[in-house]
Amino acid sequence: MSAGSAKAGLWFVAGLLVSLCGCAVGPNYRAPKPDTPAAFAASAAIQPAAATGAAPPDFATWWRSLNDPELDSLVERAIKSNPDLDIALTRLQQARTYEAVVVGHALPEIDASAAAGRGTGSDMARGRAEQGLVSADNTNGLQHINTIAGFDAVWELDIFGKYRRAFEAARYDAQAAAAARYGVITSLIADVVRAYVDLRGLQVRAGILRNASDVLRESLRIVSIRYQRGITNELDVALATRELDTLQAQIAPLDAEVNASQYTLAVLLGEYPEKIIKELSTPNLIPSMPAPVTPGAPLDLLKRRPDIQQAEREIGAATARIGVATANLFPQVALIASIGSQQQGWGTLPEISKHIWSFGPGAVWPLLDFGALDAQADIADLAAHASLMNYRKTILSAVQQVDTALDGYAAQQDRLKYLGDAMVAGQRAVDLATARYNRGLTDFLNVVDAERQFYDLQGQYATAQVSQGEQFVQLYKSLGGGWQGYQSVPGIRVPQPAIVAAFRRTLSSSSP
Repeated sequence: MSAGSAKAGLWFVAGLLVSLCGCAVGPNYRAPKPDTPAAFAASAAIQPAAATGAAPPDFATWWRSLNDPELDSLVERAIKSNPDLDIALTRLQQARTYEAVVVGHALPEIDASAAAGRGTGSDMARGRAEQGLVSADNTNGLQHINTIAGFDAVWELDIFGKYRRAFEAARYDAQAAAAARYGVITSLIADVVRAYVDLRGLQVRAGILRNASDVLRESLRIVSIRYQRGITNELDVALATRELDTLQAQIAPLDAEVNASQYTLAVLLGEYPEKIIKELSTPNLIPSMPAPVTPGAPLDLLKRRPDIQQAEREIGAATARIGVATANLFPQVALIASIGSQQQGWGTLPEISKHIWSFGPGAVWPLLDFGALDAQADIADLAAHASLMNYRKTILSAVQQVDTALDGYAAQQDRLKYLGDAMVAGQRAVDLATARYNRGLTDFLNVVDAERQFYDLQGQYATAQVSQGEQFVQLYKSLGGGWQGYQSVPGIRVPQPAIVAAFRRTLSSSSP
């Protein structure tokens, strides 16, 4: 072969390597385009805020539309101190830090190596020092190489995009972790608002029972006086006593539920119940629910719902890992360099030191592995398909949750309207029955029945208010509202080289 043809061959190989360095095996990720319906099936059930003349709540701060300063304070405190949110932030920081790990593997690595020994062999460093440094030793003019020390550098060339795909996967994983954190924020805000509405509802119901108890106790006193004067019979006294005791039997269990709701809120705030019971023990009304915002189109959920964002980023990470697994099927090429010194000594004369070095490429290509690496690529491909199916399932569930919440909120609106009318009629029935009993036109049983039904209606109305509040919370949670104002996170610490980190961590662990 002529010198010209050899030179041309070297240029061809170099050009091939350069062209290969610009590509990465495996599929390039493109976000899927789901086929979503044009509108929610239940969107017609909700009367939009524009039709009621009320200002629609902002998605990012929807709970503030309830105009409850105590609730606003609880939400902010939960965002600052909730353990689940702290865990989510920690996992996000782990994912972001792992990106630095991948980048570090793609860059040259430099190690220090040294070895020494005595024996019958000519090279005491072999098997003791790094192979790259040992490959540079030179026994010419020496009986033994007793000591060797130097530096090794290895840079695996990313010809087939293994590290580029690994970095893509790490970046998508970090974005998925950020979306997971947003999902925790969305759920946390919804849980706090729901628990607060439940607490106020239970306090209202407990107040209704106490007010009813006072009224029934007064009725019992009046009936007892009438019985003592011979105006009525003992049956009326027995009925009044039965109604009062039956009602009072419900108060203690309801108080226990009130306490349990306070405990739930305390845990959501990352506090012990003892710290906030006094703050929450004062009863207050159930917040009035505003008219909900128009839900928009199901396609809007792709931008708002954190769980959908997380599922989509997970597809990207899984797709990138197909490239990592595919790159393992191809040769791994690295540039290896060493520099240092060797010495003949330790009783061998004369003592001689020499500088040594080596530089050159190295390559490893798995040829026969009985399909293990190909199977790993298939596994990565199947994992990407599973992520795609999970993405589609997440979208289906999200649309279903919005439709359910829309129907549920509309149903509670109708329920409250009719229960309000029934309460007006119930109060009128109590007044009429009491008046007729006082005039001797009816027996006390009608009064008892009218009062029982009226108190039951009051309890139903409070329960319906709570149910409406819960549906309101579920609607905005399903629409993906709440996390938008809490996207900022602290930066990660910049990783340091191993030698610097070793001293830093040693000093930090020894400091008091």
